[in-house]
Amino acid sequence: MDHIATAVLVQTMALIGAAFAMGFGAVGPAVGIGMSGGFAAMGMSRQPAVQSELFRAMLIGQAVSSTPPTFALVVAVLLLFQSPSDPTMVEGYAALGAGISIGVASFAAGPGSSFPATGACEAIARQPHLRKPFLVQMLLGQALTQTALIFALLISLLLLFLPKSPFAGVVDYVAVLSAGICMGFGAVGASLGSGIATASVFLGVRHHPDTEKAFGPLTVVMMLGVAVAHASCIYALIVSLSLMAIAR
Repeated sequence: MDHIATAVLVQTMALIGAAFAMGFGAVGPAVGIGMSGGFAAMGMSRQPAVQSELFRAMLIGQAVSSTPPTFALVVAVLLLFQSPSDPTMVEGYAALGAGISIGVASFAAGPGSSFPATGACEAIARQPHLRKPFLVQMLLGQALTQTALIFALLISLLLLFLPKSPFAGVVDYVAVLSAGICMGFGAVGASLGSGIATASVFLGVRHHPDTEKAFGPLTVVMMLGVAVAHASCIYALIVSLSLMAIAR
């Protein structure tokens, strides 16, 4: 293939990857941020006396839920402005795979990280005296739900910056693209499942006869659930790295 035609194709695939990264990466987080705002508004209508605490919890939760589109934006910008000196087709497929990886993972991480925020807003409205432990629990839950997103970001960056063989063939093209697809979709279940597990702690605390003593046992169960939920994501990470090793 002509060198100029190859360069055009590689740039085209990078642009599609950037669009995929930011397009999908913006949807889920926006929905999640709206969910936390809605639950905060319902809590304020139920407990006007704790409006400031609910507003603070909402803003903190929304700030953390805004992390996924930020990661997607970073990868999209890298894809938009990358200019390899001697482009090859494998770099184009790798760019497309990088966009798919972070885009799909961000799509799921947005609502996943909003589940703890919505649970915290509802719990604070019902039990304002526990607002501080609720905030800590919310931040812990949101951090755990975004582990899969970090794995996807890692794969995207590796796809962009690892050196590519100049003798790459069709198998290498498919391998790098499949690595991005594998990690992106592999992060979906872990993000959503972890968010559901962490949000359920607030429901459990609310119904426990001794709410202040309920955090310890329920957090242990939550951590176990999140760890098991992330097992599938780790499998996807291993397969993605293996696919990238094939391409090298």
